[in-house]
Amino acid sequence: MPPERGPDREKLRQKIQFIRDCMRQLEEIRGRGADAFLADPILQAAAVRNLQIAIEAILDAANHIVAREGLGLPETYWQSIELLIRAEILPADRAGDLARMVRFRNRAVHLYDDIVPTEVRAILEHHLGDFNVVVRALVRRYLSD
Repeated sequence: MPPERGPDREKLRQKIQFIRDCMRQLEEIRGRGADAFLADPILQAAAVRNLQIAIEAILDAANHIVAREGLGLPETYWQSIELLIRAEILPADRAGDLARMVRFRNRAVHLYDDIVPTEVRAILEHHLGDFNVVVRALVRRYLSD
């Protein structure tokens, strides 16, 4: 069987659309205001879940690209992102933001009881743009015709 040739564009389109859908939901939650968010545990849970699965979609896309591009064999989620940074697929100047994103995902999955509503609200207010950085980089590299 011949080796794969580059990432599957349709798979990346699906992941990117999924991330965009999560972002729309998170923007809607953010738009309800801080007081409504902090008073509603259901909104808080929805925000954490949408953040988690949007990050999961980024990591799925990263692992797919790493495998198809032959960039290495990552042992952690962060290493997948790091390999994309080294390959200049994701911007190096955003490494800190991307690392925080991966750490949040790990906490949402494994240390979920340590996440506080004010932290999630701060992410909604100040870091949703981090997702757009990844989406733009992937679209520019793999989906622009």
